[in-house]
Amino acid sequence: METMTSLERSLRAIHHQQPDRVPVIPQAHVWALYHYGSSSHECMYDGELYAELQIQAWKEFGWDGIFVATDSVAIAHSLGLEVLDTDVGVGPAPDGVFDSLADVDKLEWVDPRATRLNEWIKATRILAEELGDRVLVFGRADTGAFSLAAQLRGMADFLLDVGEKKEPERIHHLVSLCNQYILSFAELQMDAGAHVVTIGDSMASGSLVSPATYEEYAFPYEQELDKQIRKRGGRLSIHICGDMRRTMNRWIDTGAHILEFDTPTDFDTAWQAARGRTCLLGNVDTSDVIAFGSPERVMAECRWRIEKVKPESGYILSSGCALSPGVPAENLQAMVESARQYGAY
Repeated sequence: METMTSLERSLRAIHHQQPDRVPVIPQAHVWALYHYGSSSHECMYDGELYAELQIQAWKEFGWDGIFVATDSVAIAHSLGLEVLDTDVGVGPAPDGVFDSLADVDKLEWVDPRATRLNEWIKATRILAEELGDRVLVFGRADTGAFSLAAQLRGMADFLLDVGEKKEPERIHHLVSLCNQYILSFAELQMDAGAHVVTIGDSMASGSLVSPATYEEYAFPYEQELDKQIRKRGGRLSIHICGDMRRTMNRWIDTGAHILEFDTPTDFDTAWQAARGRTCLLGNVDTSDVIAFGSPERVMAECRWRIEKVKPESGYILSSGCALSPGVPAENLQAMVESARQYGAY
């Protein structure tokens, strides 16, 4: 029998204390928008609608937490990056907002509240006021500094800058400015009531860059962000797509309360490294299993993960990444049911 609220259950897992059962928080925030007839594009300009749809999904499915995010280019878009519209939201255009690293200081760092980022803040505030005493609220501060730098410079050009090693000081200057801006947005999300602020640093993935590149250009900024958020009494979660096995220990060393790990990162490797040090959130396959598998397969994939971590704590059952529109609702119901059926301590 469940004896805790979703908030209590999730916080106990985050802080390595035994909950009544394993928490379950699918990364279904974008999926929910389309499931109820809206879209990422509509909700990125309407925080009230976003919150309304997330509350509707929580009532229907009963997961333990809610993410606030409509896309992964919100900051860069707000700072002038052109974006491409797709059937599942927006993505970055290939060209950045400046042509050379020498132009970085020409960028105007606009107050997040004067941009569409304010709709995320608004949605976080509504969710915190409506459900914050019962449900864990993740306020995304959008991207990590390394990824935001790549979006602003243009991802291909940025990776060339990093690989050529000609202007490391200018790269660090850009990434540092990005980190300061992300912190300012994260603070606004915390002020709005987020229990956890989260960033996605996909360009720092071990599937894209070497451990040495992660060590030099991503790790110190993730670590500094965690330090500053902890100073303010907050909690940081970091999402990185792809395979992070080679940099798993350094990722843990950032100090983040939660690491959102993707399916390509081997579960056993991640769990053995993270147990007692940080809370893991993930990593059921978003495509082969959740999008195209049966409810029975979803439950089986969830069950073996749950059984590997019990009786210890420090794990939140989730998808490996954000779920796309079209995922069968019964597969999300199966994920929630698996936590209830197999996750009790």
